Parts: sequence; structure tokens; C-alpha cells
Amino acid sequence: MRAPVLLFIAACLPSIGGAAEICPWLNTATAGGFLGGPVTSFTVKHAQMGADASCDFVRRDGAAVSGLRIEVETMHSPAKDFTAYAARCHAPSVPLRAIGNEAVACTDNGAELVVGRVRDRAFVVRITTNDRALRPGALRDKARQAAEQVAGILF
Repeated sequence: MRAPVLLFIAACLPSIGGAAEICPWLNTATAGGFLGGPVTSFTVKHAQMGADASCDFVRRDGAAVSGLRIEVETMHSPAKDFTAYAARCHAPSVPLRAIGNEAVACTDNGAELVVGRVRDRAFVVRITTNDRALRPGALRDKARQAAEQVAGILF
């Protein structure tokens, strides 16, 4: 009688504990480093098929709110499809070397974006904050560093 009960309990443990959501490209501790402190909110949205997903990390500290969003999508025709991703940079963009293929950085509505690709996968890294204490260019540096992490994982 004990064996069936123990087997039932063991089978239920994964559902009782619940699996934590995991971003395939960045963990919450590393995201917290880019956001200036511990992540207070985190969500992952997986595509219905494949390994594509988006991850949102948010840090709230009083009135200061910072966010980091990572999107990765597989392109069917990278040479043709990537132009739509690069077009997300409405402002003049700056080419970035050694971050995947064709990576660019830009400012868009107060957010810093890095858009790039690794083989047939496009990635977008977007970082925002309302913290005025950051030195000019610090947000772009953080977006670039996060994009380096994402591109490294995608290779």
C-alpha cells in the first residue's frame, strides 16, 4: 500500500512546486545588473512553435521604473526579413560590431534599442527607465551589453 501512495506523491511533486519561467537568453540576476538592482517582475511569452520567445524584466524602486525586453524570432528568409526588424530603429541608427550580424543601436521614444540577427534569428533588445540620474549614454551601453549576451547565446 505504501508504494502506490509514494508513487502518486512523487508524480505530483512537479506540479505542486511549479516550474519557474526561464528566459532562454538571460536570467533575472543578469537582467537586474543591467537594470541597476533586483528584478521585481518578470514574464516570458513563448511562441506557439519553435524556440522563439520574448522576455520582459522590470525593476521598480520607488518612483523609478526600469525595463528590459528581449525578443527573438526566427526568420524564414533572413536577407529579406531582417529589414523589417532593422526598421524598428526609427531614429538614425549606429552600426555595432561584433554583436551578431548587422546589429544596430538607436534611441526610440526614450528607449534604447539594439536590433540584430544571428543566422536566421532576429533579436531586439529594448531597455527603458525613468531614472534621470543615469549618465548620458549609460542606457545605450546597457542595451549593447545585453545584446552581446543574447547574441552569444544564439551563436
